Amino acid sequence: MTKYLLSTASLILLLFWPIQAQEVRTPTIPNAEIQPAVVLTASGTNYVNRLALRGFSLDSQGVLIESLDGRTVYADLNSDVGFNPASVIKVATSFAALAKLGPEYHFETSFYADGTLNKKTRSLDGDLILVSTGDPMLTTIDVARLAREVVRAGITRVTGNLVVTGPLTYGMFYRTERATKALAQTMRRVGVRFRDLTNGGTIRGTSVASHVSQSLRDILFYQNAHSTNSIADRLGEALGGPRAVDEFLVKDVGIPQSDVYISHTSGLDFNRITPRATLQLFREFVFWLNLSNLQPQDVLPVAGVDAGTLSRRFVGEEFRGAIIGKTGTLPGTDGGVSTLAGIAYTRNRGPVLFAIFNTMGSVSTYRRLQDEFLKGFILESGGIPESNASLHRLNN
Repeated sequence: MTKYLLSTASLILLLFWPIQAQEVRTPTIPNAEIQPAVVLTASGTNYVNRLALRGFSLDSQGVLIESLDGRTVYADLNSDVGFNPASVIKVATSFAALAKLGPEYHFETSFYADGTLNKKTRSLDGDLILVSTGDPMLTTIDVARLAREVVRAGITRVTGNLVVTGPLTYGMFYRTERATKALAQTMRRVGVRFRDLTNGGTIRGTSVASHVSQSLRDILFYQNAHSTNSIADRLGEALGGPRAVDEFLVKDVGIPQSDVYISHTSGLDFNRITPRATLQLFREFVFWLNLSNLQPQDVLPVAGVDAGTLSRRFVGEEFRGAIIGKTGTLPGTDGGVSTLAGIAYTRNRGPVLFAIFNTMGSVSTYRRLQDEFLKGFILESGGIPESNASLHRLNN
């Protein structure tokens, strides 16, 4: 991932403001394995005490808070233990998609007539080809409209096959195989007959119907703000499935394979990532966004400002715009999972990366404790900056 990096100093000057406080530095020891001790600020100590007082096992909790450059550790508890990230894994899916496709990428879903069309008999002597790039927001209504456009183009009989090329998902059909079969049923329902249903091939013929999505950047913002599982799982299918995102984290981001496991690109079910790997993911993501002339708030929600899962958190003026990040919630998995990870903007410590993992407990209680912890940390760090970079988008 080094191809995406600027020097740390220049990046921070470009993005944010100077870091003024240096509390606990991670030592650099050549050829030695570093085993960091538990590190907690005053706010972190209060957070851990509150967890213990409520009877939560500290073995089921993970925390890591570091400066953007990674040189200063403010809180560290079980940072090398793999926890269930829930929907925080959507950030990995987002990063993989952006790195592969680019922020202004638009998914296209189009029908092509490969053959000769006889308008009198409304017959296509050849194949009808659907070319899909895996639009994760394609709806059943969109597909029905495309099918009707094929009919309006004068095609009701295909002497060849209905061919589907590329990943296709829509509505509640999260996998290409199921979506392809559902498409065939839709085509027959609107009156289009064909010989057989096949997959593969290349783009060929004349376009007769097309649907273009909004930009990937806009899709990702909606996905992350509202934590929409269907979009993330379908986007994962377009990328090559959970394994493709897992490989991206290992090969491109540089996260050790032992630190991450992805079973669903939405974060559903049993996924694993360590708090340390989560901060590595966010750090590389911020760098990549900067090199692409984007800011974190372009693809992630601002707490207390944007609609979605963070809309009612950090809502007061004292904390408005201080947090950009991603929530994760799985009440019925791993005994109850609540996670929060992202960027906290502070006056004295600059932009700070954080990952808070809670398992085996009450989601609502965990959320309250997370908010109290981060609010305390922000106040401990001088409050929010006078000119908050996270609110720049909102003022323009």
